[in-house]
Amino acid sequence: MNNVTVLFPGGFKPITGAHMQLAQRYANNPQVKRVIMLCGPKTRDGVTRDDSRQIFELLNSDSKIEFQPTEFNSPLMAAYEFLFALPDVDTGTYALAASNKDSDYVRVKDFVPNVDKYKTVGDRSGRKIPAGIDATELMVDIDPLTTADGEPISASRTRANLSDYNNFKQSYPQYSDAIVKNIFQILNGTQEHALTKEWWISKLQEDIDAVIEGYMDAKTADKHQKKIAKLKKFLKDNPGKEFVYDFDEYEKTTYGVKLSESKINENYNKYTDLLTEGGLGGHMNHPYDTHGLTFNDMKEMIARSLGGRLDIEQAVTEKTDGQNIFVTYKNGEVGFARNKGERINPLSVTELQEKFGGRGALSDAFGEAGNDLNAALTKLSTEQLTAIFKNGRVFANMEIIYPQTKNIIAYEDAFLQFHNLVEYDEKGNVVMTDMPGGAILQRAIQDANAHLQNTFKIIPPQKIKIGQIDNFEDYQDALYKEVDQLRNKYRLKETDLVSEYHKAWWADVIKTKAAQLNYNITDSVLDILVNRWAFGDKSTRINNVVKSVDNEEFANWITEFDKKDFKQYQKQNIQPFETIFLKLGAIVLKNASEFLALNPNKAVQDVRKELANTIRILKQTDDASQLSALQRELGRIQRLGGFDTIVPLEGIVFVYKGNTYKLTGSFAPVNQILGMVRYQR
Repeated sequence: MNNVTVLFPGGFKPITGAHMQLAQRYANNPQVKRVIMLCGPKTRDGVTRDDSRQIFELLNSDSKIEFQPTEFNSPLMAAYEFLFALPDVDTGTYALAASNKDSDYVRVKDFVPNVDKYKTVGDRSGRKIPAGIDATELMVDIDPLTTADGEPISASRTRANLSDYNNFKQSYPQYSDAIVKNIFQILNGTQEHALTKEWWISKLQEDIDAVIEGYMDAKTADKHQKKIAKLKKFLKDNPGKEFVYDFDEYEKTTYGVKLSESKINENYNKYTDLLTEGGLGGHMNHPYDTHGLTFNDMKEMIARSLGGRLDIEQAVTEKTDGQNIFVTYKNGEVGFARNKGERINPLSVTELQEKFGGRGALSDAFGEAGNDLNAALTKLSTEQLTAIFKNGRVFANMEIIYPQTKNIIAYEDAFLQFHNLVEYDEKGNVVMTDMPGGAILQRAIQDANAHLQNTFKIIPPQKIKIGQIDNFEDYQDALYKEVDQLRNKYRLKETDLVSEYHKAWWADVIKTKAAQLNYNITDSVLDILVNRWAFGDKSTRINNVVKSVDNEEFANWITEFDKKDFKQYQKQNIQPFETIFLKLGAIVLKNASEFLALNPNKAVQDVRKELANTIRILKQTDDASQLSALQRELGRIQRLGGFDTIVPLEGIVFVYKGNTYKLTGSFAPVNQILGMVRYQR
């Protein structure tokens, strides 16, 4: 008996050390090819299935052990429904997980005869498990893990200890303190308690103190730097040694802390292929946004980032925090655009100023930018302008950096910064992006001695220096492991496109629902739904898909899911890849230098001060939703490495295999927190 698949169904709210001990014992058995932990949907005391997935990824290091969602809360039903959902042509041997020293072994005794019955007779609805599927009894001889008082470790007991870390950590006796603390933070950041002002304030106090302490005077800053130096020396002198963060010895210092799973839910368009950022330019991809990378590509990006080699193809540039604008030259005049319609019919200087009129400093920023760009570009010859802008087909993507219109990062001077050139067709759609084109245009303006205007200095993209990260091999190994876990989930190869993972993930979701509703889904319907929800392919109308389905319940599910639910599933699908590169960004940006901000230390301290003031204001609110949002964003910062990851730039832009990507860090959650008061969200 070889190549057995072990089904391990359960609630797992949360997954505990005892769960992982049993799964690992099966994985160590040479007869077992994989162990599938089937996690039910029911939330228990605020612990969700997504929390369990995050915890699994922290605990698991064995590629034979997988985590899969199931729509069935009953463990036995989840196991049987898994088998019912297998294709008719499938073959294989399956076992149900249990220890022979646990009460669960009773259900294992019924598993084999029940599978045989469902293969031949079927269930009450006439469904049958594929004839090529066999069941076997395969239990392990293992004493269940217990706490210090001798009680078996259980999910309910673990939940009961969420307010007491010393008792909580007894549920994970085989794991390091660093990992258990990450789990403790994940669960305490997502518990559903009574939404009272007093409870929220008490939960936020530690994070608030961290922010306020982050705004340091000279004496405190010196003390902080000594802690950093001490911690770095420890890491340097102990290569390869597991590091457990001691908050008593290294108070509020986050360098070197293992970055835990992030729950960042930034608003972004996951499936666009545009290469420029903001407004007319569209969305610049994070590495996790694109499906055209292989798993090897992702590892190479990680290696280049940590090894200080991101500039192999082109210089790394700063992603600045200003107002975006596009400029062109059409029919003998300088024109401006902020959206697709204005790309087709660019605004004149006067029209640009009218559009932003009556808006204080923002009016000054756009108005003076229009004047200065008009003055600078008309210093070039008509032949130069026509060659560059192709009579309005090409736009220069730019950033207006004006101190009085500061978003998050404080800049001391006013700049008009070129990013790149973008060519559009007559309908305003992107044809191509010329990344070096922005610097070339700025050089032409500077050669014409027109780069210093009345208000702004016109500059090229700001080149950023990224050196090799200290102990980069350790960070690299950790991130590689996370990539490998995703690749191994569907037994993919290093050279496979990441899109193969997304296709398999979505196919699991759809087939599971079809099986639940007793629908034998066809390959054609499955392919259409996978491509629609994974890659945004809407070439087939959803109504036509529904008409081809001969199961009313499943047809209704498709309609409702397409209207609202699939977007939430998209976030779940992309989240593990997003987490890897947000962790990477947080690490790399800490090592960046040569920012556009002339006084980067002051810029960081200004952000921390504004954060502290914003949090003080929010502490006075009775709006539970605002307090909940604040807790969520503070948790995002904490899981990226803490307030020490705040840097004086929004992110960096780099080129890999000819395509442009960005890496960002804690800018997004900081922006969300400040916006709660600034824009009264």
